[in-house]
Amino acid sequence: MINTLLMKQSRFIPWLLGVCLFVLGLSSCEDKMDEHYKIPDWLKGSAFEVLEAEGDYTLFLKGVEKAGFKPIVDGKSILTVMAPNDEAFHAYLNGKGYASIDDMSQEALKKLIGFHLVYYAFDWDKLVNFRPLEGDGATPESKAKFAGYYYKHRTKSSDPISKAFNPATNDSVSVYHLERFLPVFSYKLFETKRIDAAANYGFFYPASTWTGGTSGFNVSNASVVNADNVITSNGYIYYVNQVLDPLETIYTELKNRYDNYSLFFDLYNGYSQYTIDNELTKSFGKGDTLYLHGHDQLPPIAYEWPVSDYQQIATLSSKAYNVFAPSNTAMTAFFNDFWLNGGYSSLNDLDPLVLKYFIMQSFSSAEQPVFPEEISRGDVTTTYGTPIRINQDDVSLRKICVNGTLYGMDRMTAPAIFSSVAGPAFKYMDYRYYLYALSGSDLLLALASDDASFISLMPDTSQFVAENMRMASLTTGNVLQVFSDDAGVYVDLSKGEMADLVNMHVSNGATALSTTGTQVLETNMAFNYWFVNDGKITTNALFNQQLNPDFTGDPFVPFREIKPTSGDWDNGKSYAYTFNGLFKADKGDGLEYALAIANDARYHYYLFAQLLQKAGLVNEGQLNFLMEGTRFIAFVPTNDAIKNNLSSIPGSTGLSVAADGTLSGSLSSANKAKLANWLRSYFITSDLNTFNVYPYPGSGLAGTFDTYGSNKLKLIDAGQGSPLSVQFVDGTETTPVTVVSTFHYLPFAFKDGCFHLIESLLN
Repeated sequence: MINTLLMKQSRFIPWLLGVCLFVLGLSSCEDKMDEHYKIPDWLKGSAFEVLEAEGDYTLFLKGVEKAGFKPIVDGKSILTVMAPNDEAFHAYLNGKGYASIDDMSQEALKKLIGFHLVYYAFDWDKLVNFRPLEGDGATPESKAKFAGYYYKHRTKSSDPISKAFNPATNDSVSVYHLERFLPVFSYKLFETKRIDAAANYGFFYPASTWTGGTSGFNVSNASVVNADNVITSNGYIYYVNQVLDPLETIYTELKNRYDNYSLFFDLYNGYSQYTIDNELTKSFGKGDTLYLHGHDQLPPIAYEWPVSDYQQIATLSSKAYNVFAPSNTAMTAFFNDFWLNGGYSSLNDLDPLVLKYFIMQSFSSAEQPVFPEEISRGDVTTTYGTPIRINQDDVSLRKICVNGTLYGMDRMTAPAIFSSVAGPAFKYMDYRYYLYALSGSDLLLALASDDASFISLMPDTSQFVAENMRMASLTTGNVLQVFSDDAGVYVDLSKGEMADLVNMHVSNGATALSTTGTQVLETNMAFNYWFVNDGKITTNALFNQQLNPDFTGDPFVPFREIKPTSGDWDNGKSYAYTFNGLFKADKGDGLEYALAIANDARYHYYLFAQLLQKAGLVNEGQLNFLMEGTRFIAFVPTNDAIKNNLSSIPGSTGLSVAADGTLSGSLSSANKAKLANWLRSYFITSDLNTFNVYPYPGSGLAGTFDTYGSNKLKLIDAGQGSPLSVQFVDGTETTPVTVVSTFHYLPFAFKDGCFHLIESLLN
C-alpha cells in the first residue's frame, strides 16, 4: 500500500535530474559521447556526497548510516533532504539528554532521521506553493487558489506496529502506523489566510523564528539557511538551522499528557474504533491482521494520514484536524460552574447526549491547520457551524502535530451551543427529555445560532411524563418515546413530532416575556401563539378553552426565567413554565367546524353561527363559501350585539331571539341571500387576501381586505396595548367597531382560522 512510487516526472522531478540520471546510465557508450553527456561540474553528486563534501554534517550523516538510510540518500531514491549541521545536531542531542548520537536507539534514530528525508524531489517553488492536482502545468489563476494550503510532505519517519485494546472485540489488536508528514509553512499559506506569519507561526513554535519572509518558508520548527535549494543527483537539499523534532499525532500528544488531559482523552477515546486494513495486512502483516485506529463520528486524531491511500496526494498534503482540548483543570472548573448545580454530581453522571455535544464542539470544521488569529477573527467554527471561542492566553499546550493542530487549554468558556438559549437543556438534568427532542428535531443548531435572538421555553421531565412520554434505553442509545393508544405500546417520537414540539416552545418575535400587561408572541409553529398576561403564559390552544361554557379554570400558567450561572444566554432568554403537560399546537377540529355546528346558546359565538345556518352557508359541518384549505379571519359580533340589533341585519326578517337566547324563525330565499351576503363580509379569507399572521394588537396586519360579501373589511391596528377595530368599506366611512376587552383583546386562534369577538354589528 505504501510502496514508494515515483510521481509523474512532469510534476515532481526537474528535467535536469532526468537528464542527469539518463547520463549516468550511459557509462558504456563510446568515449566521444562522454563529453556531450557528462554531468555538469556544478552538480556535486548524491545528497550524501554533497553533505559529506560540506564537512559540517557529520552527525547527520552518521545518523543516516546508523538508521539504515544511506543507500537512498546516496542515490537509490529521489529525495528532498532537510539537513541540520553539526552545531544544530549537538544542540538537539544535549536538549534531549543524549551524550552522543550513539546513545540513541535504532528505533529512535530511524524515527528522527527519517523525518528529515522527504519522498520525491521538491524544488523551492514547490515547497512555497505545492500544486498536487495541477502539477507544473498550473496556471497563475490556479496557483492563487489555496496557495500554500498543500503544506505537508511524506517522510521516511514512522513508528513500529503497536498493540491496543479493542473494546469491540474485547481483545488486543495490532495497530499500523503510517509514515509521518513534514509540515512546510510557506509565506503563501499565511498570505492566503490573511494572517500575520511571524505571530501565528511563533504561537506554535515560540523557540523558533519565522524567516520565511515574503518568498520563503519554515520547515516545521526550523528555518532554512540557504536562499535556494541545493540540487543533487537524486533530489534537493535544504540546510536547516535546527534538527526537526518528529511530530506526533494529536492522539499521541494527548496520551503522552494523560495526567493532565485524562478527562478529555477518555471522553474522546470512548469513540475509538479499530478497522482492519486489508492492504496493509497483506503487505506488512506477516501473518498478523493490521488495524488502523480511528474515532467514530469524530476526527480520527490517531491516524497519521487522513486517508490510507498514498495516491490521494492532495488530501494527504492539505488535510488537518484542529482539536481544542480542555485540561483536567479546565474541565473540572467548567463542570463545577456549569453542571454541578444542574443536578449532575460528577462528569460520569452526565447524559451521553450532553457529552456527545460537548466533544463534538471540541474540534473545528476546517480541514486545514487553523491559527489563533483566525480564531480571534471568528473564522473558525465547529462542525455545527458555531464559533470556536478560546482565549489565546488560556492555551498552555500549543502543538503542530503530524495530522493537525492541538490547542490545550487550562481554562475554557462554554461551547457556543451550551451558552445559547438551548443551554438549560444541557445544563440541567430536569430538561434532558427536551434535549432529546431538540436533538431529534434537527432544530438545535438553528436555536443556537447567533444570527437571531430567541425566547425558548423549557419543559421539564415531569411535563413529558404527563403526556405519556418516556426515555427508553436501547442498545442504540436513549430514545424519546410516547405511548400510542392505537398500538397499545410506546413508540419512538418521529422527527416531525419532535420538530412540532420544539417549534411550539420557541419564538423569535420578542426579547423577553413581559411580567406586566398583555403580550402576544408568534411561535415557530405557524399560526400558533403564546399569550402572556400579567406574568403568566398560555398558548392559543389552551386559551381557546375559554370558549367552552363549562370551562372554569385559568388558561394562563406561571413562568420563570432560567439564567446561566452568570450573565445571560448568548442569543436570547430561556424560561420554564408550570403546567401539567406540554404546550402543543392546536390540533382540534378547527374553527370552521366550531362555527358550523354551534347549537348551544351558551357559546359566545352562538347567534352568529346560527345566522350562518339560517343563511344556508353551512353544509355537513362546513362553511360552503370557503374553499377547501382556505385559512380565514372572522370578526364575530357578540350574542348581545346580535340580539339587540337583530332587526337591523339585512335579510333577518322572520327571525327572533327567545328569552333563553336561542334563535328561531325561517327565511325566504331572498332574505337568505341578503343575510348570506352580509355574513360573508365578516370573513377575510386567504384565497382572496395574503396574510401570514392572525391579527392581534401589534401584529401589523391591517388595511383593507376583500371578502366574499359585497363589503370590504378595513382592519385597524393601533399597536400593542390598544384594541383592534374593524369596519365595512362601502364608499361611506363608518365608525370602527372595536374588539371586546373580555379576553384581553386577544384572538381565538385555531389551526384553520381565528376570530375576534366585536362589540357591535358592522354597518
